[in-house]
Amino acid sequence: MKIKIAERHTDASESVRSYVVDKTEALERYYDRIISVDVVLSVEKQRQIAELHAHLTNKKVISAREESTDMYASIDRAIDRLKRQLVKFKDQLHEVKGRSHGEPRSEGEGTEKTEPQIIRTETYFRKPMTAEEAMLQLDAIEKDFLVFIDVETDEVAIIYHRRDGDYGLIEPRR
Repeated sequence: MKIKIAERHTDASESVRSYVVDKTEALERYYDRIISVDVVLSVEKQRQIAELHAHLTNKKVISAREESTDMYASIDRAIDRLKRQLVKFKDQLHEVKGRSHGEPRSEGEGTEKTEPQIIRTETYFRKPMTAEEAMLQLDAIEKDFLVFIDVETDEVAIIYHRRDGDYGLIEPRR
């Protein structure tokens, strides 16, 4: 994790800088996918302000800003706020991950295995279309694939996005 410290209207002492580094490195205990933390320490009259911006994986940024009359107190309060946000974000990730595998999250559940279930089904009826029309429709709905009825064969076909940027077409064997 990279830590970048910037000062505005102040020259932070080496003890303040090491305090910030120690506190921000401890954030990795709460979430281990922190790429970098930008810290801005500023002084405006009697206000000592600490701003922290944690850059996480998947381009997620979590920020905290605190001010008080003491720089150490501002840093502590901003770190605490960032910790709470990291824990909340991590819990949200676990909830989403649990739902995507079809495992409802409930407390007190033992090691019982449940059968896989169909979580969500999209049903929509479309007019028969050509592969080119299906390609345009796939771009319009912004999904990974589209099941459609081919005009030429009157059979069900699937068009999907390939990793190389092209489209793949799956047709039933005749």
